[in-house]
Amino acid sequence: MLADTCLGFNVACGTLFKGGGVVLAGFILFVGSVYVLLAAVFGRWMGYLVLMIAFSGWMIIQSSIWMFGFWSQGPDTKTNLGPRGSEPAWQVIDAGLSPGAETYTEFSQYPNPPTWSPPNAVTQAADIQSVQGAATSFLANQANATLGRAATALDAIQTTQFAVDSLEFAKAGNGTPIAVVQAHFIGGGPETVLSMKYNQGSVPRYSLMFLVGSILLFAIHLPLLDRAERSRKAFLTGGSAPPWYGPA
Repeated sequence: MLADTCLGFNVACGTLFKGGGVVLAGFILFVGSVYVLLAAVFGRWMGYLVLMIAFSGWMIIQSSIWMFGFWSQGPDTKTNLGPRGSEPAWQVIDAGLSPGAETYTEFSQYPNPPTWSPPNAVTQAADIQSVQGAATSFLANQANATLGRAATALDAIQTTQFAVDSLEFAKAGNGTPIAVVQAHFIGGGPETVLSMKYNQGSVPRYSLMFLVGSILLFAIHLPLLDRAERSRKAFLTGGSAPPWYGPA
């Protein structure tokens, strides 16, 4: 079964809100304390601009290291070193008595060769294990949801209570690997046919979000800081004083 998702982040809502709260508290504590010092010296507005330029500039460097890696330790450094999005994985897209052909037309050709073929136990061992694990996890979660049982309950249905009868692979027209799994509950019941696809995931999603957001913050605040500094210099060289809003 697919993991709980909240706001499209592929993270359970409870986990997302708790993590967001921790980040917010850390931002207020560590960044806020720096702002208090800057505001005492430069005033509230100028202190805010100096803080945001420094913070967004640092985040540009940090998120670039997360995403590109080699900036920090050479060309052999692994990428995506920071927060990671959803990992590549096999995903169930339909379950029933026959393969669902709505997403990929190749499902309507199952099990006819040459479109469909059994996996090679040697060269595709990793895919076989991944598909079987995803299929039995989906069936166990669906069974527990139907019975109203928590996955952690003592009487919860386990993945080991399902057996995979057959497995075949194919390639969709757009190159996406797809699979059909036939499985059944060991305790008895009808055979279920699962239509699956290989989801490439979105590992660099959060690193890219941080990088783009940091660049935008830097681009927005830089001209504001320049304007504020020009006003300050104009006052020091004989102009009128800008409004005083500090110290905080």
